[in-house]
Amino acid sequence: MALNTKTDQLSVKIFSPFEIFYEGPAASLSAKTATGPFDVLYGHANFIGLLQQGNIVIQTPFGQRNYDINRGVLKVHNNYVVVFANI
Repeated sequence: MALNTKTDQLSVKIFSPFEIFYEGPAASLSAKTATGPFDVLYGHANFIGLLQQGNIVIQTPFGQRNYDINRGVLKVHNNYVVVFANI
């Protein structure tokens, strides 16, 4: 997915108590909750969710990035996505 302008991208931060995995722009973020897999795209509704063990996939301007987590908390608010992982 190509990003057309800076206004059609998410700002993403994924971190744990010990390190920052990723902080920067993204076209999408994919993860899994107890109800199943989901994607966050630009304009997604604001929400908070509990993430299950699995892979977080981020489509960035620099290519796809993958991060395995044990569990986590995800918050989406005004196209800013924060994941507090491995807690």
